[in-house]
Amino acid sequence: MKNLLFIGIVLFFTACNPAQKDTIIWVNSYRVDCVGVGPMKCILVQKGETIEESQWQNFYSKIVGFEYEPGYIYKLKVKEEQIENAPADASSIKYTLVEVLEKKEDKKLVLNGSWDAVKINGATIKLPLTRGAGVIPQLHIDIAKMQVSGIDNCNNFTGTISKLGESTIEWGPLAVTQKMCPDMAIADAFNKALNAVKKYRLENNTLIFTDEAGTGLLEFKKGTEAKILLNDIWVAEIVDGTAVDDQSKAPRLEINSTSMEVHGTDGCNSLSGKIASLSNTDLVFAPLAVTRKMCLDMTIPDKFNEVIPKVKSYKIDSLKLTLFDEQGKVLVVLKKAD
Repeated sequence: MKNLLFIGIVLFFTACNPAQKDTIIWVNSYRVDCVGVGPMKCILVQKGETIEESQWQNFYSKIVGFEYEPGYIYKLKVKEEQIENAPADASSIKYTLVEVLEKKEDKKLVLNGSWDAVKINGATIKLPLTRGAGVIPQLHIDIAKMQVSGIDNCNNFTGTISKLGESTIEWGPLAVTQKMCPDMAIADAFNKALNAVKKYRLENNTLIFTDEAGTGLLEFKKGTEAKILLNDIWVAEIVDGTAVDDQSKAPRLEINSTSMEVHGTDGCNSLSGKIASLSNTDLVFAPLAVTRKMCLDMTIPDKFNEVIPKVKSYKIDSLKLTLFDEQGKVLVVLKKAD
C-alpha cells in the first residue's frame, strides 16, 4: 500500500510539473544549411497535429533517442524538459523521443535527378537533345543537398533550393556563368521563366513548373544524368581543330565517373589520373601521368596533351563527346567506342 501511495505521489507531481511535457514534432525529409556556433546542417521541424508547409523551422538542438534518416517525414512524440542554468550557446530545452508515431517516404524526392527541358512558356523547344554542356536546357535537382544546377542553353547555373513543399518550390540566388552565345533567345527565355517559378506538379514523367497563379512556365522530361553516360570509352576524331585520320593511333579516354578516374592513350603514350571535378555539365581532369615514349609523328599526341588540362565542360550528343575550354571553345571531339 505504501509503495502504491508513493508511486501515485510521483505521478501526480510529474503530471503537474510545468517544466516537462509531451509534444508532437514533425521532422522534414532533408537538412538545410544553418549557422549555430558555426556552419552546420539543421533538420527542419514544426509542432502540431498537421503539417503547414510555411511553418518549417531550423532545429539547432538534438532529440535524444531519435535516429534521423533523410528521405522520410517523421511524426514524433517528444518529451520536452526545461533545463536550468543551460549554457548560453545551448538550448534551454532537452528533447527526448517518446515514440515515432509515423515515418513515411517523402514523395518530393521524385524531383531528384536530371531533367531535360521540353517547353518554355508553353512553346516546344525545337532543338536536338544533348547531355552536359549541350544545346537543350537541362536541370539537375539534389534534394538531400537542397541544390539545383544545370545549363540554360548557353551558360551553366547553380544555386540553392530555398523553399520546398508538396507543391511549392523556390530558388535562392542563382549563380550563372557569363558566356555569350550567337543566339541567346532560348537562354534568356529559360532564365526568365526559371526565376519566376513558385510551384510545381508532376504528371507521369513530366515535371511542370508554374508561377504563383499556376501558369505554366517550364516543362521537363526525366533524363539520364550526363555523368552516367560519360562513363565509357571514347576515341578522338578531332583534336584542337585537327582531324585524326589514323583511328588506329587515335587518342582514347576510358572514363570512370564512379571512381572518378581516367585512363587511356594520347595516341602514343599511355595516360592515367583522376577527375578533379565532375557534374552534369562540368569536367576537369587532375594532372595526368603520361609515359615518355617517342613516336614517329607526335603531332596529335602533343596537341592532345596540350588541350586536356584546359577542359572545363562537356556535352554528349548521340554517340559523340565534345570537350570545351572555359570560354566554350571546342578542344576535342570523341566518339563512343564500339
